[in-house]
Amino acid sequence: MMKSQSKTTLLLFGVFSALVCRGLAQGGAEEVIFKAMEDELRRSVSQLALEHYQPPFFVAYQLADVRTLTVKATLGELCQSQEHHLRPDWMRLMVGDYALNDENFVGGRPSFFLGASDFLPLPLENDYAAIRRAFWAQTDGIYKSALETYDQKLTALKQQNKSDSERIDDYTKVAPTHLIVKSDPINFDQPRWEQAAKELSAVFRSYNQVLSSVVFLSFVDASVYLTSSEGTRVRFPVSVACLWINVFTQAEDGEPLADHLAYCARTPDQLPPLARLRAEAKGLADSILALRTAPVFADAYTGPVLFEGDAVAILVFQKLFDQQQGLISFREPIYAVDNPGQARNADRLEGKVGQRICSNRLTIKAVPKRQSFGDLPLVGTFEVDAEGVVPKDELVLVEHGILRTLLNDRVPTQTVKESNGHSRLALMGGGYLTPMKAPGVIEVSYADGSSLPELRKELLSEAAANGLNSIYLVRRLNRMNPGMNRDMRGASIRTPVLSRPAALYRVDTKTGAEQLVRSAVFSEFPVTNFKRVTKGCKDQQAFNLVLPVGSAELPVSFILPQALVFDDVSLEKARTTRPKLRLVPNPILARQ
Repeated sequence: MMKSQSKTTLLLFGVFSALVCRGLAQGGAEEVIFKAMEDELRRSVSQLALEHYQPPFFVAYQLADVRTLTVKATLGELCQSQEHHLRPDWMRLMVGDYALNDENFVGGRPSFFLGASDFLPLPLENDYAAIRRAFWAQTDGIYKSALETYDQKLTALKQQNKSDSERIDDYTKVAPTHLIVKSDPINFDQPRWEQAAKELSAVFRSYNQVLSSVVFLSFVDASVYLTSSEGTRVRFPVSVACLWINVFTQAEDGEPLADHLAYCARTPDQLPPLARLRAEAKGLADSILALRTAPVFADAYTGPVLFEGDAVAILVFQKLFDQQQGLISFREPIYAVDNPGQARNADRLEGKVGQRICSNRLTIKAVPKRQSFGDLPLVGTFEVDAEGVVPKDELVLVEHGILRTLLNDRVPTQTVKESNGHSRLALMGGGYLTPMKAPGVIEVSYADGSSLPELRKELLSEAAANGLNSIYLVRRLNRMNPGMNRDMRGASIRTPVLSRPAALYRVDTKTGAEQLVRSAVFSEFPVTNFKRVTKGCKDQQAFNLVLPVGSAELPVSFILPQALVFDDVSLEKARTTRPKLRLVPNPILARQ
């Protein structure tokens, strides 16, 4: 009788499960994913507990449905072409409470509980049970690890006896968000872009002094699902299409020289047409060959420097939105051992709210929801951040030179107590995503600026009146990107204060004539240099960039003045290793 009842029970459970799965399937893939995540999340919050320990107070699950295409070509031939579909997951679990939890702590020993065997991959199909199982396995291990970290943190706080004035909450409460940002799947058209990569890379076959060249394409199309124990339920797209053209050669004295072109758009169809790309690839080859024979920079220079176009974008990103010293909030963690001897960065802007940090003509705003600038769609735009927080349409960071606030996520700092919706998802290798505090769309304006021709005329006239025979103009700064790392090894023996100029010109103050020079680096460039901005353009232009942030890459858009003038910048001759020139030419190029 018992066996018969058991069989009946199992049969009924099987029928019920089949009906649930059929109902979910009819509701669409989105509902299957959300229901699996939310059902497992509720179970974790209500049942997850270890003897003598408290349950988690916050749990968030994230699933990203990601497609990627990577294409690489050199000298007209494909080196790589791979399309992948993957589903990376990520979760955040905290024990304690909003005021004090296991985060914002650097421990003194590794976790005993957490092991790689606790993690299971997510299925590519919308399998309700398999999705729940993957999150279940990960939650268990992370919960146990969080408990150990929390205990270590409590012990450290008791030993260090920190006062209440030194303590701030560990996490900010926010209202739950319900937002579905619709997006259509992007057509990668792999054969089309393989052919484009081959045609662009073939341009360099006729340049026998270009020692190596590569065309690299990287497309990402993702739908991100996020749920939390607070009730947040959001879905939003992450898409970017990048094309890099990298070239490398050596000057006649052996100096390594690298240059690049970089294009970034939301979708492949928004990249420039092939005819334009081909013409600009030829221009890149011509410019690096001109750099080979350009005169070497003098030993030192301090004076006015004009940054134009692309160089303004890289300058602003590296100096004003750097993770260590820019307009991004910083939270000093609790250490297992007090005063671990780590150097504090004097350039940090944390704590300088209300003070002047740059020229009083500069205003800097975050405009994360802005979709386009003129006809250019902006890649940094987003409607909801990686923590489910909806940012304001406009956030003033710097107003006429005065620092008003910093970009922040849900971790409070001494300066910024609440999130302003700037937890972004950066791109890791292989299509994985990682959250970090970072900009999306940034607008920089210069009050009472002039046109670019007027600015140049005024600058040269003033420099001549001050007894300067020449000043310097930077049109492009090097930026590391896929395909460039290999050829840049040994190019510099120290970490630069600002990227090395890829296009630096000496400008005659009397005639305005420009002369390309090489072998220069910035000897120093503190954030305080932005107080020395003396001129700027009234006209703006937009730049879509994917820039390195640690081991990840971040899509960001800048709307910037066409040019900025700094009146006191130091340049010096680069101290680089100069390998001997190759004795035998490239066999492919030599036979042409």
